[in-house]
Amino acid sequence: MSSIRTQGGSRVYNPLLQPDLKLMLAENDEVGLQQFCEVLNPVIVAEVLQGMEPSETWRVLSSTGIEQQADIFEQIEPSQQIELVAAVDRKHLSQLVEAMSPDDRIGLLEHMDEEQVEALLPLIAQAERDEIRKMLSYPENSAGSIMTTEYASLPENITVGEALNRLRQQAPDRETIYYVFVVNDARHLHGVITLRELILTRPGALLADIMQRDVISAHVEDDQEEVAKLIARFDLLALPVLDEQSRLVGIITHDDVLDIVQEEAIEDAYRQSAIQPFEHSYLSTPLLTIAWKRGIWLLVLSVMALGTATVMRAFGHVENDDNWLDWFLPLVLASG
Repeated sequence: MSSIRTQGGSRVYNPLLQPDLKLMLAENDEVGLQQFCEVLNPVIVAEVLQGMEPSETWRVLSSTGIEQQADIFEQIEPSQQIELVAAVDRKHLSQLVEAMSPDDRIGLLEHMDEEQVEALLPLIAQAERDEIRKMLSYPENSAGSIMTTEYASLPENITVGEALNRLRQQAPDRETIYYVFVVNDARHLHGVITLRELILTRPGALLADIMQRDVISAHVEDDQEEVAKLIARFDLLALPVLDEQSRLVGIITHDDVLDIVQEEAIEDAYRQSAIQPFEHSYLSTPLLTIAWKRGIWLLVLSVMALGTATVMRAFGHVENDDNWLDWFLPLVLASG
């Protein structure tokens, strides 16, 4: 199964599956729609849904459970997510937001209007609502705004055998369990242990005796680009995020870093071309927006090029006498 990708890695649609999906919608094939959502990888499903009408997309998503809906919705482009938000009732949306992972949930809410967010929050469970308000309070593009609170943590005064038992209970609701963070009752970070170390260590050993105490961490207000560099430098799968009281409040995983690196690379490329970065992917950006951002600089460069041509014409007789000046033409043209 192949997928088409736009500049910046954004997904458009899967040309091999979308006709089949539209046929299932036309025939009201609920069983087929459910299998489509549950058998295929959520990334593939999101690619197929790209470009479809919001009403069609919701019909497809509604054929499966809310957890699977959330998994698929998290893979949909932000611009299409906003279109879907506007086409669904708030009760369904609140259930979907509750089922999303914390970092993807915040990513969605940050793209929504403030009025939409305030209208949605009262419909969300108290615990999730408090967490959302806390994460939205962090600066945009900071570690706190992109972290997830679904991390594995254990106290230091238990044995490896007990730690593995507790980890089995935590695992279904955690983003990753490869790193287990050791904290005290106040959630101050004391150390970290990998799942590999837990498996290879004798069951009777205490976590306090085997944990790594020198833990690389980030602060909630650290810039996301610095966080990405930190994870790349130390080759981490997850980076703990601490608040002002050095309490563990979340983690940033390596897959989030890939998104950050891609986003920053695209922005840097635009800035090097003297173009303000686009909010959405290139092909989903309105034509007038592209014309405005690129057209001004093209106009300036055109005027400069005309000026260069005028000067060269005025001194054409000099060029005829001294052919060695032709060697400088590429330099002159490149400057304007």
